Amino acid sequence: MRRMTSTERALLAILALDAGDPDAAERHLSVAQRETRTTARRDRQVVEIAALVVRGDRTRAAGLALEHAAEFPADEPLLEQLHGADAKGAAGGAGSSLQVDLA
Repeated sequence: MRRMTSTERALLAILALDAGDPDAAERHLSVAQRETRTTARRDRQVVEIAALVVRGDRTRAAGLALEHAAEFPADEPLLEQLHGADAKGAAGGAGSSLQVDLA
């Protein structure tokens, strides 16, 4: 059986947050962060962006997402998934969307 990547675990954290389960989101992030200690910077950044979204720091998440998109343009769909979860208000109240223009 294939092991889940740290990026997949970060996305699970966002999905858990979107589903209203911040405890599960934190658990997924914890595993992802442990695994990124030995992975590429690209993966570490994705996990950090997810962690910022889960913890409600959308301003820093948006900034890191912009930097990440500039360096890794192929990750734009992934960043949009992170943006989509937050845009639904998962990490905060109304108007809490992650303001990242990836176009």
